[in-house]
Amino acid sequence: MEHTFTTPAPVHLVVHNEVGHVAVSAEPTETTTVRLEAETPDAEALVERAEVDCRPRGDTHYVVVKIPRWGGIRFLRRNGVRITVVVPEASEVAATTASADIEVTGTVGRADLSTANGEASADDVAGDVVAKTASGAITLGDVGGELRVHTSSGDLRCSRVGGRTQFTSASGDVEIGAAGGRVEVKTASGRARLGDLSAGARIDGVSGDVRVLGIQGGHLRVRLVSGSISVGVAEGVDLHVDAETVSGRVSSDIPLDEAPPRQRSEEGAKVEISVRSVSGSIEIERALEQVA
Repeated sequence: MEHTFTTPAPVHLVVHNEVGHVAVSAEPTETTTVRLEAETPDAEALVERAEVDCRPRGDTHYVVVKIPRWGGIRFLRRNGVRITVVVPEASEVAATTASADIEVTGTVGRADLSTANGEASADDVAGDVVAKTASGAITLGDVGGELRVHTSSGDLRCSRVGGRTQFTSASGDVEIGAAGGRVEVKTASGRARLGDLSAGARIDGVSGDVRVLGIQGGHLRVRLVSGSISVGVAEGVDLHVDAETVSGRVSSDIPLDEAPPRQRSEEGAKVEISVRSVSGSIEIERALEQVA
């Protein structure tokens, strides 16, 4: 089943699909195309009952695609629907699934992705991204705005975030190549690997290693019970370090009592590092030239 709507401007797309797959492609087009494919013969009943609608609202169009929760839980788990949508570039995408994966390609304006056990991915998002999963992994390219992620055990991988980042998880890992805004991480047993940090970060965890490849400005605060902490410091910053571990060790190739002359500059950014670990080691080192 296929539907095509005339949408000369970016749209607001809303998709609900329990099982199957959701694929959204942002392209230089003035139409929105929705294609529904049943993954099993019995799923044809879901395709026939699906809601596909396009409604104008102000200067944009709201495109809604909803697969009904029909036939009971057992029926839905065994009969998925594949949804493929092509929208104009810079459109806003909101997708919700149970176990269906969500895949967004091209450049969209904003993304709100929610799935229980499925995986979610997006290439480039000009604005904000909100993502929620139970166990599914989240993979993102370039995020121009803020990034907010909440997951129980899913991992986050993101190339770059322009704004602020908030990551909350029980056991998921987080990896961010570069962050223009402040990064906040709260996790019980997940690991954190952060690349270029321009505005610092706050990381709170029970167990799990923390690796910061290069902090260029701001305040870095890390609190762990068990886990190693490694921090790379960019050249030319005004540095202050406060590091403490109970049963681990603290090592640094940068003097911690007094910053060397090359680190003190009236024009250089100020970097404050405050790290605490009960049983993990702490290492402060010089960042590589390119860490992202």
